[in-house]
Amino acid sequence: MDNLTHGLLGLAIGAMRKPDVRPGAPERASPTDRAVLVASVLAAELPDLDTLLARGDAVTVALQAHRGLSHALVAAPLVALTATLAARALFRGARLAPVFLTSLASVVFAHLLPDLWTGWGTRVLLPFSDSRLSLDWTMVVDPWVTLPLLAGAILAWRRRADWRRTLLWSAACSVAYVGFRVATWAVLTQRVEAAYPAAQAVRVFPLPFSVSTWRYVATLPGDVFAAGEVPLAGPPSEARRAEATGSTLPEHVQAVPTVREALAWARFPLVHMEPLAEGGQKVRIADLRYHLRGEPTLAFVIHLDASNAVTHAQLERGGSASELLRKWRSADTAAP
Repeated sequence: MDNLTHGLLGLAIGAMRKPDVRPGAPERASPTDRAVLVASVLAAELPDLDTLLARGDAVTVALQAHRGLSHALVAAPLVALTATLAARALFRGARLAPVFLTSLASVVFAHLLPDLWTGWGTRVLLPFSDSRLSLDWTMVVDPWVTLPLLAGAILAWRRRADWRRTLLWSAACSVAYVGFRVATWAVLTQRVEAAYPAAQAVRVFPLPFSVSTWRYVATLPGDVFAAGEVPLAGPPSEARRAEATGSTLPEHVQAVPTVREALAWARFPLVHMEPLAEGGQKVRIADLRYHLRGEPTLAFVIHLDASNAVTHAQLERGGSASELLRKWRSADTAAP
């Protein structure tokens, strides 16, 4: 998820702890109460600092940044401890245990889990496994997850006497929406499986800014991908079939670390290689799970020289946001 959502989720998790109540004391938050809220937000944001450590070409950085060891479950206690120590330095006298435990919950449930439920996925099993896991429930940026949390934070600031209940209600709305997405994902997956009974595998993916329509890819016998869209209130609509080409690259090209990283990212790879005028090869690795009416909108382009060294690498998103919107509208117009 995006950093704003991470931070707002962390704030909501911090609000779940009941504040200290001291008989006879004025109604002010204790140092522990304040440290819990600050540490929860910090713990929800700290894992993404790994983007500062990513090195290499644009493809390697794009795939490894935000998905390094700081996003692993084994590192969660260390991230939580870092947030705890920072918050206790700000608020002297804050108790260690409640601040640390809330921070740990924030790392797991405000950062690792939301990254896991996106289509991009994350490597939560590092260093034991380099696999990128994904639940495919939402896009990385989903306004229907973020807006209730943001509205709750604004209202909590304005209505400070009832701030905790306001934050919890806003978090409940976001959680309910994610629950709806999970149920929708399950229903639509079954519907696509029924439409392709011979499919070896079926995956359903979120569509940007859409609640009722999802993308899908079915792997058919003969290493063929069938891609299309499936609405909540209708049958799947296939847009394209394409041969899986992930294994067509020569072994010496697949061995290039940047190429290998892009191939590991692409779950439904469409690969194209062509010679460059100045020598060497241009390798384009697209993933059909990011498609617009069957045409991939996200691809990594890697230029290799004659010795297989990377001379240029970039992420292609299929154009600007306005260009993608025009393509979407033209596809709708052309559809029967």
